[in-house]
Amino acid sequence: MPLLVRDSLSGQTRSLTSPAPGRPLSMYVCGPTIYARAHVGHGRNYLYFDILRRYFRDRGQRIRHVMNITDYEDKITQRAGELGLTWRNLARREAKDFLADFRRLGLLPPYVTPRASAFVREMLRYAEALVRTGRTSWDGDELYFEPTPESDRQNFPVGDELSQHAVPEPDLPLPGSDPRARRVLLFRRQEPPAASWPSPWGPGAPGWTLECYAMAQRYLGLPVDIHGGGTDLIFPHHYSENAVSLVLDRQLFSRTFLYTGFVTQQGRKMSKSTGNLVPLGDALDRYGASALRWYFLTPRYNARLEWTEDGAGHARSEYEGVRDRLRVSVRPGRGGSLRVQDLADAVDRMFVHFEDGFGVDGVLDELRLWAERVGRSATPGFGRGELGEARRLYQRVERLLGLRLISRADPE
Repeated sequence: MPLLVRDSLSGQTRSLTSPAPGRPLSMYVCGPTIYARAHVGHGRNYLYFDILRRYFRDRGQRIRHVMNITDYEDKITQRAGELGLTWRNLARREAKDFLADFRRLGLLPPYVTPRASAFVREMLRYAEALVRTGRTSWDGDELYFEPTPESDRQNFPVGDELSQHAVPEPDLPLPGSDPRARRVLLFRRQEPPAASWPSPWGPGAPGWTLECYAMAQRYLGLPVDIHGGGTDLIFPHHYSENAVSLVLDRQLFSRTFLYTGFVTQQGRKMSKSTGNLVPLGDALDRYGASALRWYFLTPRYNARLEWTEDGAGHARSEYEGVRDRLRVSVRPGRGGSLRVQDLADAVDRMFVHFEDGFGVDGVLDELRLWAERVGRSATPGFGRGELGEARRLYQRVERLLGLRLISRADPE
């Protein structure tokens, strides 16, 4: 059965398969703006795309995964000034810390992790191409592109309903009736200490939407097969990417758009800019990678997760209980009444859950049920000759979820 997901743009259920035999799937995931430490909301977002990677690996489907790093932006310049650093030095430091947390959570490395500052030349070239459409104008020191009405009809709807997760551009209103909200920032005139490069319009920096467009064009080609990130990227970021692609390439940026739910704390979305966050590194120190992955994966991928210390602690206890029961069931020489065929059937059901709408939460439910069955068994081991196959099945689930179940070391 192919993996079926709901495309967030069209609302249609799509099968995530390669459009050409033997061709790898392409997946572009929007990465972080690195001016402060990653928080658990970042971790949960990137974890789901890691799970997608693992699923396709299990199925023998190659996938080419690109995740950018935004290493220049207003918030980076501002924080660098507060710390007495250049924006480049701060970005270098924060990128190193982010990628360290990324690895500690057990996320598979992307095919490539490009930095925005390395793509300025391409971004300027695309900005010039948009200027030639005659749909650009200056507002002070900022150059904007106005999407066409035709492209807007194919794009994400921009209305009041997006305000709950939209990220406002500087000096622009939130989505709604004001048409300025739809404009795409192409370039801003600015000079050091802000990021600045020579351009046809004087020193300055390209707008952030163009970086993902340029990177995806170079490494994957458009349209990509899967494009995703947190729900807050729908507007203005992915709306703007589509607007550019629909004009320059006459197609959407991606065939399928996939968004993960927020992590909230006390009902408010975690955010570096507001300081309402739990640093990912601190959570890893306290709970460990496997327990944290278990907690993140418990709700549906597009549902919100309300972070609480009690919730994280409960998830750790539940994960450890499941892990300990599974380890008991494969102790050498133990024997018992468990049948490997029953375990194989449970694993098959896990993949059915997964493929029916990216149901990772259903995979965890099946793991819980199997662990309960092991716990109820008077002799919780497998029959003679079945131990090796039981281990192989458990290890398959480990590799899918990136969890330590029967393995003492990282399942990779």
